[in-house]
Amino acid sequence: MKYTLFYIVILISLPLNGQLSIEKDTFKIKEVIISGNKFNSEASGFKKKSIDSSILVDYNNRNLADMLSENTGIFIKSYGMGGTATPSFRGTGAGHTLVAWNGINIGSPMLGQTDFSLIQVGLIDDIQIYYGGASMIINDGGLGGAINLVTKPVWNKETLISLNTGIGSFGQYSGLMKVRAGNYNLQTVTKCYFQNSENNFRYLNKEEGPEPVWQTRTDNQLRIHGFIQELYFNNKKNITSAKIWYQNSDRNLPASMLTQPNTGEKQFDESLTAMLNYDASKGRSNYSFTSAWIMNKLNYVNRLASIDSRNYSQILTAKASLENSIGVNTKLKIVLDAQSSEVKSNNYDHNTTRNTATLAVSADRNVNRYGTSILFREILDKDHFLIPDFNAGAQFRLIDGKEYYFKASISRNSKIPSMNDMYWVPGGNPDLKNEYAFIYEISYEMKQNFSGPLKLIYNVSVFRYNIKDMIQWHPGVYSYWSADNIKKVNSKGVESSLSLDYTLNNLRTGVRADYSYTIAQAGGSNIENDVSSGKQLMYIPEHQANALLSFGYKIFYSSWMFNFTGKRYITVDNSKYLPGYILNNLNTGIKLSLKSTSIDINFEVRNFFNINYQSIAYYPLPGRSYMVKILFQLVK
Repeated sequence: MKYTLFYIVILISLPLNGQLSIEKDTFKIKEVIISGNKFNSEASGFKKKSIDSSILVDYNNRNLADMLSENTGIFIKSYGMGGTATPSFRGTGAGHTLVAWNGINIGSPMLGQTDFSLIQVGLIDDIQIYYGGASMIINDGGLGGAINLVTKPVWNKETLISLNTGIGSFGQYSGLMKVRAGNYNLQTVTKCYFQNSENNFRYLNKEEGPEPVWQTRTDNQLRIHGFIQELYFNNKKNITSAKIWYQNSDRNLPASMLTQPNTGEKQFDESLTAMLNYDASKGRSNYSFTSAWIMNKLNYVNRLASIDSRNYSQILTAKASLENSIGVNTKLKIVLDAQSSEVKSNNYDHNTTRNTATLAVSADRNVNRYGTSILFREILDKDHFLIPDFNAGAQFRLIDGKEYYFKASISRNSKIPSMNDMYWVPGGNPDLKNEYAFIYEISYEMKQNFSGPLKLIYNVSVFRYNIKDMIQWHPGVYSYWSADNIKKVNSKGVESSLSLDYTLNNLRTGVRADYSYTIAQAGGSNIENDVSSGKQLMYIPEHQANALLSFGYKIFYSSWMFNFTGKRYITVDNSKYLPGYILNNLNTGIKLSLKSTSIDINFEVRNFFNINYQSIAYYPLPGRSYMVKILFQLVK
């Protein structure tokens, strides 16, 4: 704690900026339908985008894992309904994805990753995705990328009450309530939700014997509850906010198809995040200070294996920034971030703490058709300065007055080992070195209005990663697994996305598509006769694609979702694999409006063709399912 107090004293003396959102004037306008990907103007030369607001509405009562797997090129490794779901950017692991809430890292210090199955999309106002080196805008550690979950106010003098309920197959029912009230100076936002599911779906077990057998999934119940409370105060020159996010989940974890049922696996998760933020501007300078306290509990029980794992962690974070404009074309930014973590676990020899601090200095310049950016970050860990990280990017507008951009970037980003990697008993290794990667990327982006009602957004990116000192758990000499820096990974590929929208009077149509091709191969290691060398990494599909066709006329709307995931190897020598699969989802509904009230009635069919498939070997996923959702909104 002594280092934490020292860092906080330094940060308080340096007023800095995060994401200033002060509006000088507010005008009431008619409803605006936002479509297409929005590109962040920070860090020229890097790939970033925000999830379409209409997608967030469609996934209000679903989790972040479902939304990302069906609408982006990010692969989600999922144990199924109620099970853990973790992301993979561009062939990297789950621990290489940085997850933040309003710019503050909320990843577990123990695992170094985040379970996306526990994050409800309806709680979030905006989801910003940073690819590769662009993640360094948020913080270090996101070798693959970063996802920033944003909650923000709407400076209107009105009260909004929103109720979203859903009921579906396999005992699913959920509820989400939002209440927003205030005026141009004070806003309060309350969001609370629950989700319950029995998850008792039927599946085809091909592992039971020589002939496939239809069985029903048991011991798969899920219960999630939570809320977010936000308070904002705007006095024109600055914004002060306070936020609290609490949630808990209680879930039974079913056995794989290879083991007997009723293993008694249960997991209880509880988290609480409290955040204070101050944003201000003076002249050409923007300042920000954010402090946060994050608590996580994870208790895991397996009666059959006699495991009772109890884990508690807390993080105290202080982050401050200063952004200053030099003329009209150049911005300089300084960010200080100090973090103190503490872990109490019966899987560690003793309570463990970690104190880190980072200093990032960046510059972004845009002149005429050219844009350049550069960032340097220094990390202080355990009283030692690490090798500095950096990124540099450039972009060129191909045609003056047109949004056609060619971009290129190079980055060096590093990741500190997780606490489990270092201190888990048995197998943890306190002498682990940081993982680090050199990332190269070129991309082309365009936005084009062909005519008034027709709009096109297109992006294609080519990337390459050289990851060194990758941490891998492997069988040790004492019959248990241990962690070492033994792996090199080379990942390369192509990503492409397309959004085409046509709106004319009461007619609305749109097409969205994403495709990613990823080759992630293990390089050399210090294991003798390593059979993984030159092989595709486990659970990284080479091909992944999704597409959405939407149609709306007056009060009616409908959409068809297509999602393809290629084969994934389940052994390090690539001798076994899960076959690829194609999922189709149908969504249709009607929107009714009367003065200040609106009702949206929606019917959804998932896995329309009842495909039998798995994301992780021997953990079946449900076939065809149905859900009815009703969204009620009242504005005064």
